[in-house]
Amino acid sequence: MVKTIEELVEQLKRDPSQPVRASFGGLTIEVRAVSEPGPERSAGDLFAEIGPWAGETTEQILALLAEARRQGAQRHVPDL
Repeated sequence: MVKTIEELVEQLKRDPSQPVRASFGGLTIEVRAVSEPGPERSAGDLFAEIGPWAGETTEQILALLAEARRQGAQRHVPDL
């Protein structure tokens, strides 16, 4: 348990993931650091960060959808 606010802050700086207990004026308190939320980003920002799709091509996706339509959008689901 720390004895001063300065010690409390220093301990939190060393390991912000752990709360710190202190006693002041007969009152025991526990203080923890919280992370600030990052700046708000749009979906476009997130997609730009992820980068381009590296999976199926447009033609492959269209072929998969066409095949599903041919099958009447029915698919076999194995017994559970």
